[in-house]
Amino acid sequence: MPFIKKKNAGAPTLGIFVPCDPRIDEESRQRAYNIGTMTARVLADRLRLPDGTHPNVFFASHLVDSERTADAAARELKDAGAEALFIVPDTWFFPGKSAMALTAHFPPSTPLACVGGNNAPKPGVVGIAALVGAYAQTGRLCPMVIGTMPETGLTPPFDEKTKDEIVDLAYAVLAVVALRGKRYLSVDTDSMQMETALNHVHASRRFFGLESARESMKIFADMLCKKGGYDPDELKALRDWVLNVKFKGRIFNNTVEIIERRVPVYSSGRIKPPALTAADKKDLDDGLALYLILRDYMRDINAVGGGWTNQLAWGSDRRGTPLTTADIAESLFNSSEDHTGRKTVVPFATENDIQGLLTMLAYCYLSGGHATLFMDFRKVYEPWEIVKNTKELGLNSGAYKAEPWMRQGFIDGNNSGSAALDYAETPYLFKAVEHYFPGSGFSVGFVSPGGIKGLAGRLAYSDVSGLFTMVQDEAESQDLPPALAEKVCHASDYSWPHTFLTYEHIPSSVAKMGVPANHIHMVTHLPRRRWQHFSDYNLILNHRWANTPEFTEGLDRPQPMLWRLNGGETSAKMLLAGRR
Repeated sequence: MPFIKKKNAGAPTLGIFVPCDPRIDEESRQRAYNIGTMTARVLADRLRLPDGTHPNVFFASHLVDSERTADAAARELKDAGAEALFIVPDTWFFPGKSAMALTAHFPPSTPLACVGGNNAPKPGVVGIAALVGAYAQTGRLCPMVIGTMPETGLTPPFDEKTKDEIVDLAYAVLAVVALRGKRYLSVDTDSMQMETALNHVHASRRFFGLESARESMKIFADMLCKKGGYDPDELKALRDWVLNVKFKGRIFNNTVEIIERRVPVYSSGRIKPPALTAADKKDLDDGLALYLILRDYMRDINAVGGGWTNQLAWGSDRRGTPLTTADIAESLFNSSEDHTGRKTVVPFATENDIQGLLTMLAYCYLSGGHATLFMDFRKVYEPWEIVKNTKELGLNSGAYKAEPWMRQGFIDGNNSGSAALDYAETPYLFKAVEHYFPGSGFSVGFVSPGGIKGLAGRLAYSDVSGLFTMVQDEAESQDLPPALAEKVCHASDYSWPHTFLTYEHIPSSVAKMGVPANHIHMVTHLPRRRWQHFSDYNLILNHRWANTPEFTEGLDRPQPMLWRLNGGETSAKMLLAGRR
């Protein structure tokens, strides 16, 4: 059978085949084949890569019920370029003669998954249990989804709940194979030489299949100073979009005055900025040119993400020649729009925080290309401090007792760069404060609107285990009373983006001591179980907060059989890491 949709030569290919009992009647064989076709179409329709394209989905042209048919289907799948395999049974099958005979043709690193219905007649669920159990005993991961569909009929559809479960598993598989062999650009040193932001060259290759393209800042400084590495006409178009469209009437060059006088720019919406000077316009042009320079360089090396050390050598060490901040460039990379219109999100980490970049790359691919928000874990406001602040502002704290930010507290997520414009309702540009960034330039500033829901977390690495661990929770942005929002923004860095986040399951008193680094990240449209499937394939540990249940129906994926047979998720992943 051909590809389910027109083949995209640049996209990963997922392979699907149906194992079957050779003794089964013809009608049951047709039903099994139809279920495989249906599953393939679900994946082809609902999966998206960050650039908006579909992956390739190839369905083997015949049932696999013997060694001979397994070998023939394997040849088809290999010729089609399948990089992961979905096994979709509806009847009993002999694992060693069918599915295992086929997957033996592929490298052991090929991701496997098994999905089917919980059906009594000629049941595939028996085959799923036998197959997944067999793989587990050989040390191979094969997650399963056993869902719901009509037990009779030639074209029985999965119910919507089952489809969602299959899609979440498939997104994890897609992200795994889509990232393999890709590379990210790492420019200069790690984040102010912080150990929580190291460029884990070997670990990134080992667990994600990602390569690190490491480059000095000198080449970019030279291109910026020589006014090369970009198209001058495109710079003009980008400048026009910034000045007259996206940030029109909201570009402030008097940041110090705003800070010192505590001007309520965000909540007022009516404060007129001063006119830009010639020096301001040059600084803005330099920041926009840097975006184009980096973008084109990354395209030349096919990089899917990047990191940049804005502080120290580039923009704030006076022993050299400080250059304009890359803040606006970083924000544009992480956003789904620029002067060209809608564009692919390119995860980009401020301060060359590669651990943060790995988090954002995974979040972006798992969410189908949604923007990822990079932010400082700047300050945690506990309920008692919120009450104190509201009283000082003359607000009635009792009027807000039902609000999540009052009950749980909130985090002020606030960072100079990498803040995606997708999280802003009204974005601003502020000139960099001279003592902090003597190279000058402009940073994006905003206050995120409330009601943005997603996962917020961060990967961390430990030499003790040799593994990455994810620390995260569901979170939602909060709308604070304007006076309180202004007070919080002025307490940190007013001219940088602010997102007030409340974790769903973690009180702020616990959260403030539970994040593994100074930066965290957020993405929307990423169910927790989808992340968990991805973490299983990549042997990433998952921190479990003390007050959260081990398993919640509909939110968590059931533990794979391989984990159950080897002492649980953490134990199994640590054992397997030694074999990778």
